[in-house]
Amino acid sequence: MKNILWILTLIFFVSSCETEPEHFTISGEIKNANGEKLYLMELQTDKIVRIDSVILNNEGVFSFKAQTDIPKFYALRTNPNNYLTLIVNPYDDISVKAEGKNLAEDPVIEGSVESKKIAELRSRLNTSVEKLDSLSAYYQSLIGTREINRVRDSIQQVSREIIEEHENYTKEFIEENAGSLAGLMALYQQIAPRKYVLNPQDDFNYFSLVDSSLMAKYPESDAVKALHTQFEEIKRQRKAEKEISEAAGTGVTAPEIALPNPDGDTIALSSLRGKYVLLDFWASWCRPCRLENPNLVESYNKYHDKGFEIYQVSLDKKKESWIKAIEKDNLTWIHVSDLKYWNSEAAELYKVQSIPASFLLDKNGKIIAKNLRGDALEAKLSEIFN
Repeated sequence: MKNILWILTLIFFVSSCETEPEHFTISGEIKNANGEKLYLMELQTDKIVRIDSVILNNEGVFSFKAQTDIPKFYALRTNPNNYLTLIVNPYDDISVKAEGKNLAEDPVIEGSVESKKIAELRSRLNTSVEKLDSLSAYYQSLIGTREINRVRDSIQQVSREIIEEHENYTKEFIEENAGSLAGLMALYQQIAPRKYVLNPQDDFNYFSLVDSSLMAKYPESDAVKALHTQFEEIKRQRKAEKEISEAAGTGVTAPEIALPNPDGDTIALSSLRGKYVLLDFWASWCRPCRLENPNLVESYNKYHDKGFEIYQVSLDKKKESWIKAIEKDNLTWIHVSDLKYWNSEAAELYKVQSIPASFLLDKNGKIIAKNLRGDALEAKLSEIFN
């Protein structure tokens, strides 16, 4: 009988352990916030979810208890502009002491190393932003005075130094915390409206480091999966850009094109060697292309006798529309097309993804510039022929 009771007790104990919720607690003290409501919010990738709230008394003591099965971002908040971000793991017991007027200003956090890291990150960002704001205010105060011309360059230089210093700090932070969700936070800091401290193109290696580290550690995290999806798109774009550069980048000999003109005669791009050639992709249905055509006409009339030619490839589908646009816009240069729309073999060869798109070739058929339009094309041709 005793054995049966012991077995039942053991079963109850094991089952109780298995079903015990993966709860966490966040408690502490918020000073000078008597009567204010303190919220616990879960920061999801596409929304903010209110978990719990409490009205703070004169002592400011609070306590929240909730559940999570993986590390997530949470925030303590009194209003949308006054919040403290935390990284919470299952079973965490976090203590927070903060000032009610500014929860993120020098909070004392215990029980969560990662939360302390992002508090440090935000504090450093706030310091850099305050320096930039101070410089901006000083600059604004000098507008309309003679002094502004004397200090403009130095103010810009100091601003660049502040931004560069914070960029270097952020990169070091990421290197030290790549396997932490705090590293993910570092990727998305904004030091000014619409200006991120880091960007995926210039700082590709740091995005790569955080992505690979977090995917290996927290593959089930929605925040980590969102970063991974974005990074995969970044890699796809970089690969496409590399292919474009290799196929038709500056310094590359232009790939051969041999297509029929409106009369059905095949004209090869290479037949124009010895001239400077603008290879231009357009279509009768493309409004930006049609708006650019008068600029091409002006440049062609000015420089054709000096050795300038235009080889225009149309992405039209209908020959009638193509010929009508040529006549209406007075385009007297070389025209070719296979009338395959976006399936044009020439467009695919040059990795053309939007039109108008143009490539300026030297006398040897090498690409020396891309997508020059209006005044930019005129300036380049003037440089060449004058």
